[in-house]
Amino acid sequence: MSEPSAASMTRLFTDLIGRNVNFSEQLHPSKASKEQIYCVYLIKPMDSTRVIQADLLLLSSFAGALTGLPCAAIKEHMAEPGVDETLRDALSEFMNIASRVVSLEHRAVFKGMYTDSGALPLDARNTLRDPCYSSFFSVTIDGYDGGAFSLLAPF
Repeated sequence: MSEPSAASMTRLFTDLIGRNVNFSEQLHPSKASKEQIYCVYLIKPMDSTRVIQADLLLLSSFAGALTGLPCAAIKEHMAEPGVDETLRDALSEFMNIASRVVSLEHRAVFKGMYTDSGALPLDARNTLRDPCYSSFFSVTIDGYDGGAFSLLAPF
């Protein structure tokens, strides 16, 4: 599997949200926040699964930056029960665009996002539990909260 570089992800997401984003590769997983989000991708034509595991606040920051929500407003939305529809739609859009870094050689199709790892499809749970490939990043976003971002693959 070709690995996405921290520099290519930095460029993609900086261009996407119009703010300076920095992906810094880590040798080991960064200390993750309690609230995680799992994004599942189907890789075509192999029909394999890849998973992005990230801090919910980090991905919410990306979504908020896409929609122009300030950091404080994102935290207010996250404090409410359920995910705000605008934030959820922006998260989905962000994860669709992230498919460009999930697989550099094949087409990645965003299949869904989950806040509970137990609710993941079986193949995604297996990838999460025992990935053959993993890449770990610490991410910062100017004016927003950063966090941990991991890419996991079964081969």
